[in-house]
Amino acid sequence: MTASFRFPLLGEPLSLDLVNTRVRRGGIDVDLLETPAALAAWLRAESARLAWSGAVEVADLQAVRGLRATLAVVLAARRDGVRPAAAALRQLNVALAAPAAASRLVWPAAGPQLVRPSATSQRDALLQVLAADAVAVLTGPSAKLLRECAHPDCVLQFVANHPRRRWCSATGCGNRARVAQHYQRQQAGG
Repeated sequence: MTASFRFPLLGEPLSLDLVNTRVRRGGIDVDLLETPAALAAWLRAESARLAWSGAVEVADLQAVRGLRATLAVVLAARRDGVRPAAAALRQLNVALAAPAAASRLVWPAAGPQLVRPSATSQRDALLQVLAADAVAVLTGPSAKLLRECAHPDCVLQFVANHPRRRWCSATGCGNRARVAQHYQRQQAGG
């Protein structure tokens, strides 16, 4: 049996797409990255922007979920205009300092060989890319435009490139809000 994963990929920066893998459905918070298979699906969905090869292990899932929690804290602090907890800054900086995973050419006596990055270094490189993206958002012109969706049953974050943007998606939450307003007007008028 294959699982089908649907992620709210809104065209936002990678770090926001990662944070947006925690959603609210029917008033209940849902983690879309509950299993290594779910993380593998998200990495495939983001493959144009992220390099990953091989299987996803439980340790990879735990590391990405840990970084996601850190990014959520730091992004919320930026939105709220407050300083994030020192632990969150420390965790973000640990991810930023990770060595990049890269293939290397080695040349032993038997001849040249390609050495692929280890699973750990690939995970570290993934965390570094996600952390660097968050830093770019936090320190760039988009920082003042960070928003959380105005729909009461949504927790998705976005960069409000238009000053009147209130919803993560005009066709999703924006439409649900308009339908609810229309229904309320109909009930009040009739």
